[in-house]
Amino acid sequence: MALFLLMAMLLTHTAWAAPAATFTDELETARYLAERLQQGETSVHIGLPETFDYTLCYRYLSMLYRDAYVFEYIPTPTGSYIQITYNDGVKHGEAKAEAARLAAQLINPDMSQREKYLAIYNDLLTNMEYDMHAALNQQTERGDAFSAYGALVDGRAVCDGIAAAYAMICRAANLPCLYVASQEMNHSWNAVWYNGDIRYIDITYDLTGDADTDYFMLTADQLARDHKWDRDMVARLTDAVWDARYVSAYTLNAMGGLFRGTDQGYELDRTPTRAEAAIMLVRFLGLEKEALAESDHMHMPFTDVNPNHAPYIAMLYALGLTHGTTETTFSPNVEVQARDYMTFMLRVLGYEEEAGEFAWATAVEDSLRLGVLDEAAYADLNGAAFDRGRMACVSLTVLQAADREGNVLADTLIERGILSEKKVLEFLEKN
Repeated sequence: MALFLLMAMLLTHTAWAAPAATFTDELETARYLAERLQQGETSVHIGLPETFDYTLCYRYLSMLYRDAYVFEYIPTPTGSYIQITYNDGVKHGEAKAEAARLAAQLINPDMSQREKYLAIYNDLLTNMEYDMHAALNQQTERGDAFSAYGALVDGRAVCDGIAAAYAMICRAANLPCLYVASQEMNHSWNAVWYNGDIRYIDITYDLTGDADTDYFMLTADQLARDHKWDRDMVARLTDAVWDARYVSAYTLNAMGGLFRGTDQGYELDRTPTRAEAAIMLVRFLGLEKEALAESDHMHMPFTDVNPNHAPYIAMLYALGLTHGTTETTFSPNVEVQARDYMTFMLRVLGYEEEAGEFAWATAVEDSLRLGVLDEAAYADLNGAAFDRGRMACVSLTVLQAADREGNVLADTLIERGILSEKKVLEFLEKN
């Protein structure tokens, strides 16, 4: 297993700019760096403490976004520049393009999550060979074998490249997947989130072994029969990246696109806006297709709404479910709080302010009283700032709640053909 880690100590008298962000935790830093890599950035300026463990940060980063690169840090008076340089940027780009092509080819919306993981697994198992020469010699002449490029483009790789390729395709298919490295075994494989559990997939062992699918979707205890790795480290990372907020967002997305990200991902730490809340209301009403189809025929007085948001806001305005901040403005970028969002969700469930069933000022408390939220969901909503992560959590809770007439919202959306019963049962039975 190749380890690309370079520590560069460069100090000059240059006037340094302030860092874009400041971190104290290696795991959170790695998550930030992985997001930047996903967006195509390879150099970031961040503030870090003197005691920061760059090696630990690199290990976390490799699990989140693995490929053949050099990890370099440059301390400055105002923070550290962390630069990540791919061994071959062109080949990395080609590998990402091939991963995206395979994700589009192999995955269709009707598949279960397990079927999606299996389709990618089978494709790599069928169309790739293990590069024994590179594994035995660890030679730079076959450096590609240690990268996703080797597995996806050349069709030959060692465990590093195989696990990196599997994770890369999963990212392109919006499937939760991590790269796991074992220093004890000089080996690597993948961890995935599946139906509320962490499972492991070792394509290399199946590629070089005698039996098929022996190392597909194993529990940690099953894999530990012949594998050794830092299970505590994997647990720390999976608990952080696949927490309740992420799982809620992913589940809503996978069941029918009820919660979607941006080009920056799910952005779970950001406060949602009025426009985003309006979009969620339309989706939970099951009216997204109608809103988009009828956008040319719907009118509203708001002049500050962009074309992407206009169909949703126009639909809600026509239904009398939302109002502007003035007669001509909607203020789509104004941040919403928990009571604002729960007002929308209670309207989805058919409750009426005019009938005195709830009030905007007490919408969160009213949601508890009406049985829409249980004590745990209510405590979480009141316990911290309202962000897109909590919006996802409470949205998933509302989806499983009964409306004013006693009908579970998810069942209603299934009956109307908005959600697939297969998908709802797959994700909500256990979660």
